[in-house]
Amino acid sequence: MLERLDRIVRPVAVPNLTMFIIAGQVLMFLASFSDNTLPGRAMLVWDLVLTGEVWRLLTFFFVPFTQDPIFLLFAYLIFYMMGNALESHWGVVRYNVFLWLGAALTIAAAGVVHDQPVSGRFLQGTVFLAFATINPDFELRLFFFLPVKVKWLALIQVAGYLLAMVSGSWAVALMVLASVGNYLVFFASGLVSRVRNSARRAQWERKQLDTAAVPRHTCTTCGVDSNVAPRMDFRYCSQCEGEHAYCENHLRDHQHVSG
Repeated sequence: MLERLDRIVRPVAVPNLTMFIIAGQVLMFLASFSDNTLPGRAMLVWDLVLTGEVWRLLTFFFVPFTQDPIFLLFAYLIFYMMGNALESHWGVVRYNVFLWLGAALTIAAAGVVHDQPVSGRFLQGTVFLAFATINPDFELRLFFFLPVKVKWLALIQVAGYLLAMVSGSWAVALMVLASVGNYLVFFASGLVSRVRNSARRAQWERKQLDTAAVPRHTCTTCGVDSNVAPRMDFRYCSQCEGEHAYCENHLRDHQHVSG
């Protein structure tokens, strides 16, 4: 499926797409100071698209997810770093596929909630999730000094998405699902394989523990075993029928076992 999408997107793939998105959002953020209705007129509302406002199919991607300039600055720095890392990892075409697939799914979901305004804030979050999946142990320094691995921050983000789905309207739940659809297309099979491998490893470790719990030697006479007395020297009697071990105290003082 991804190879087919690559062929479709390749002719229109945009290099350095992360910077293009950030630049568009910064311009809209600055323009909103002179016209505070601009973000609302840029959001995707299918009912308005059908009346001729087709620009909303693209401009919703450029609506800033907050009006706090300090938060935006840090968010854009992280988005730029992680977006560029994904583009380097996947290549320009596949990174474009990741974002445009998410945009297409968001547009389709917006058609279902036809009268609700939709932005790309959940969709941008999938860039963070994708980066954290590929580089789970990468460390970010919160507040410039507190090192935190991105996999833990990604779990917090997933929890936030789940909370939004549970506590929000069905329209919000649908938008969250649509926005992470691209992530699932890219990573679902790998995540399922990880879960299966983890389950197999856990099963193997349990089997090893069970095997380790079985004593290697048990005295036929008194029942003491190598787990209870690991320093005990055990020997097998050649005169007994079958394999019968004996501890140091009973090796020469036992009744021979015969068939």
